[in-house]
This record gives sequence, C-alpha cells and structure tokens, in this order.
Amino acid sequence: MKRTSLALFLTLVAGALSAQEAPQQTFTRNVLLEQFTTKNCGYCPAGADRISEAVSELNYVIWIKHHAGFGEDFLTNDIHREMIVFYGGSTFAPAMMVDRTRFNSEDDGPVGSVGQVGGVRGSIIRARQVKSYCKITAPEIHFDAGSRLLTGRVSGRFGEDTAWNENTRLTIFLIEDSIVGAQNDYSSHGNWSNYLHMGTVRDAITGIWGDPVTVNTDDRTFAYDINYTLPEGYDYHHCKVVAFMYNYDATNINNCPVLNAAQSGYLDKTLGIAEAGLGGTLRLFPNPAASRVVLESDSPIETVTIVNSLGQQVCSQQAGGRTQVALGTESLARGIYLVTVRTAQGTATRKLSIVK
Repeated sequence: MKRTSLALFLTLVAGALSAQEAPQQTFTRNVLLEQFTTKNCGYCPAGADRISEAVSELNYVIWIKHHAGFGEDFLTNDIHREMIVFYGGSTFAPAMMVDRTRFNSEDDGPVGSVGQVGGVRGSIIRARQVKSYCKITAPEIHFDAGSRLLTGRVSGRFGEDTAWNENTRLTIFLIEDSIVGAQNDYSSHGNWSNYLHMGTVRDAITGIWGDPVTVNTDDRTFAYDINYTLPEGYDYHHCKVVAFMYNYDATNINNCPVLNAAQSGYLDKTLGIAEAGLGGTLRLFPNPAASRVVLESDSPIETVTIVNSLGQQVCSQQAGGRTQVALGTESLARGIYLVTVRTAQGTATRKLSIVK
C-alpha cells in the first residue's frame, strides 16, 4: 500500500513538473548606450572620454549620440528632441541611458549623468547581465553610391512565444561618425571648430519609435527589409546602421527596455579593414582623442603603429591577437596621425585627430 502511494505521489510530481512552462531560450546581449550631448556642453568631451575608457574592453557596447539635453546645435533633429522624454524631468548633459532602463532609482527616468569611469562601466555590465530573449543579427546592407540607395535586411528571432507582445518594436537608426563641427570644451579652455562628432543619430529608417514586426509563429523569426535613400550631405563612408528591439510603452518611460541590439559596418565597405580584404570593419574611437583611443576589429589584431604628419613613427604596439586595443595618447602633440592596424589577413590605415 505504501509503495502504491509513493508511486502515485511520484507520478503526480512528474506530471506537475512537465506541466510547468519550459525555460525560454536566451541570447547573448549587445548593450545600447545612448549619450546626450551638444556642442554647447563644455563638459561633454570629457564625458565622452570617460565613456570611451569605460567601454574600451567591452566589445558588446553599441554607442550612439543624441544632440539634445543641453540646448541644441547644428546636429539636433526631431529624433533627438523626442528622446528627451527619457529624462523624466529636467535635462542636462553629458548624460546617458543604457538599454533604456533605469538602473538608478534616484533618477526620474532611464537617463542619468555620465559619472566616473567605474560607474559607467558598472551600469553597462549590469545591463549585459539582464537576460535577453531576443536575437538580432548584424544588419545586412548593400549601398549604391551612385543612386545613394541603401537596401538590406534586419533579422533575428525570439527565444519563445512569450518573448514578444503587441508593444515589441524594432527601431533602425542611421548613424554617422566623424562629422566635423564646433564643440565647446572646458578641459581645453576653448571652442574647437574642427571637432569630430562620432556616433550621431542622423535619421530613423523605421519610425522614430520603431515599427512592429511580423513574427513567424513556427520558428519565432522576424525580418525587416531596408529600402532607404541616403540624403545628400551625409558621408556614406562614415555611416552605418544600428538596429534594436525594445518594448514600446507610450505611457511609461520606465517600461521601454531594449531587448537586444546590433549594428552594421560602414555603408562604404571599402573603409577600414574591409579595404584590405579582411572581411570586417575597423572602428577607432573617440576621434578626435585626447588621452586615450580604442581600436576595434572583426579580425584579430597583431600590431598597431601610429605615424605623425612628418612620417615619423611615434607609437608601435603588439596586440597579441586581441580584437580590441586601447592606446594612451597623452604624449602625442595636437595634430593628425595615421594609425595602421595589421592582422594575419592584411592591414588597414585610419586617420586620428589628437586634440589637447
């Protein structure tokens, strides 16, 4: 009798366990960091340097910039103005939000100040640890320089049926690096007219607040086709596509978390490492730099050399096959330098501006 009761109990337990919902499949998360900055903000270059140092060894961060929060400037657009809502109150700069999530309960919304390097890095690492039930592959892009037509596709999948709902949206931004313009800089006691603005959100290929996507219920995949004409004045050599899936809640800014993000290489695939047939891209930031510059490559880096405008080698460093290298530039005088990266697949050279 006891054996029968035990067998019945075990059967009931097994049935209960099998009835429980299976755990959702999770995916590796890329972290979206949105910085708020304008040319009027004299503290913003130093804030950008702190972010740069914080992300120097974190190759999963996608860093973009909105020119709002401290007045407006020549790069401010409607997207940036809309994003101010995430402050939840008064605006300021330099400021940032990570995955559109409020990590500090003292903030009114997801936007917080750009603190010290350790604090910035800590927020990014906390965001990285949040489980992601959505995967976005790097956007596939094709660009015709003659017609300036950008076509391609953003695709991905969800871990389980419950990983998305009617509020889940895909946003695709066009980003441009190396836009030359003025920038106030208190650390340099002046206003630089040749500052290079990096990671600027130039346009939304979807709606500003994203578009709903159709998910295949059989395998939970989704795809969004890109068909976009690049406006005149945007330098396609320095443009790329950033895509992210997030929860859209028009009534609650603290309920709009990013589920995952991805970015393409530059529209001109001949720029950077791809020009040497290495099958990837070379990123160099911040540019201009003051005390530190970071290089990222899809191919393992063997050596990095820096040459000044006179053709003199001022720096050479072994990278040991890393895909991300941070270099101190404190000893370099203000000016333009050439940075050459060598990998087993080839070499690529980029210009670097040093400002003091």
